[in-house]
Amino acid sequence: MCLLEAKKVEYSVSRDAISSLPDDMLAKILSDLPTKLVVSTSVLSKRWRNLFSLMSSQHHYYLGDSDLLYHMVEIGGTYSYPFIVIKRDLHQKFRDFVGKTLSGCTSMKKLSLKCQDGLISFPLVNKWIGIALDKGLVDLDLRLTTGEAKEANFFTNMTVFTNKTLVKLTLGIEIGDHLFLPYVFEVSLPVLKSLSIHGVWYICEHLCSIMLLGCPILEELSLEYYIPSKRKRGVTWCVFAISHKSLKRLTVHQKSLLENYRVTTLDTPSLVYLDFSGRAPTKLKSTANFVDSLVEAKLDVVMLEIPQRRAYLSTMINWIRNVKNLSLSCSTVKEMYRSRMVVPSFVNLVKLSIESNTKQGWQVLPSLLNKSPQLETLVLEGLHCISSEGVDIDPREVKVLEIHGFRGSFGEFRQCKHFLCQMKLLQVMKVEIDAVGDKKFQVTSDLLALPFALPFKRASKCKIQFL
Repeated sequence: MCLLEAKKVEYSVSRDAISSLPDDMLAKILSDLPTKLVVSTSVLSKRWRNLFSLMSSQHHYYLGDSDLLYHMVEIGGTYSYPFIVIKRDLHQKFRDFVGKTLSGCTSMKKLSLKCQDGLISFPLVNKWIGIALDKGLVDLDLRLTTGEAKEANFFTNMTVFTNKTLVKLTLGIEIGDHLFLPYVFEVSLPVLKSLSIHGVWYICEHLCSIMLLGCPILEELSLEYYIPSKRKRGVTWCVFAISHKSLKRLTVHQKSLLENYRVTTLDTPSLVYLDFSGRAPTKLKSTANFVDSLVEAKLDVVMLEIPQRRAYLSTMINWIRNVKNLSLSCSTVKEMYRSRMVVPSFVNLVKLSIESNTKQGWQVLPSLLNKSPQLETLVLEGLHCISSEGVDIDPREVKVLEIHGFRGSFGEFRQCKHFLCQMKLLQVMKVEIDAVGDKKFQVTSDLLALPFALPFKRASKCKIQFL
């Protein structure tokens, strides 16, 4: 065999090496690729069409009109959207693509279906969801947009609200400013454990209030909503209420803030995790009965510039006084300082995380440490904003100190000396340095030498680690 022929054989073998892999291995490779690419391989040959049906049921199917309808094209060396888009043809192609994908798979566990162009009918979407449910769907992320009243009315009749297979459901619905969802509708989700709702605040809370009644074993609830710039006619600020006996995890994020405070009632006796971002509840009439069950809390509370309402923050702080793990944002500690809050005793707290971008916020640290007798781990971020004098702390029994964004300022080093001197049981100080090049090298060297420069032999036993 001549050299040229040998090279041809070698090239041919390497080029077709993937075809020598067994079907189950190729199917596993396909299951890790984006759905759009997976479907495109079915045109290669009959074997590849069969591989799509063999693909692992663990594949996350992603079907979104924003990804498929408007492809960018190259024009004059740059990529941009075409000037003329024939939406009718493109939407028909998207419908065909979704239908082909759903009919081609034998089983389906996880699906993201996003029809946010506003031109895919909800009855058709409902048909697609029904097909997916018949194939064993347990995890659905559904995002829809419409400006039509008939579509908004049909939304609550979809099978997404009445089925016996979904375990995890994420809903995002955007409707026109002149539209409302039906006030009452049927919900029956007997095996649902996780529910997330995204959208404008009054739609999210309305869906939540109705859906909780039909989810008997729900364990996780997430509400992420925004406040429109103009208040919708007919919408009023009402009581924010969540009631569910089995709920264990609750996340409430307001991407833009309400213009007023609200009465809040949280009847969730099994709650162990709370992540709250937004306005604090009013002091009067707001209640929560998870005080004894809550283990972990994250607070990002913003207050209005009204002195008499700053006391509202203390309501929520008292709700979380028995947690073991607590995270406080910049705005939260700032408001604690401004309101001169009397910090309650955190008798069970073992891990405290604080972030502050102001000198005032760091003034709250001593009070929090003094009221946390069991604290073992302290996580700090933004220490470069502390005053050059630092803050004085009483002797603590913290074992692990973690500092993020350390820049090497005089105030930071001085505060670290305070920590090393007063934390008698400190075993390790972990530091993430926010510097590069020679500055990072110098800060690293100074930190490593810090324990040995102190007058206490005990301090030299503390290990310095870098994140």
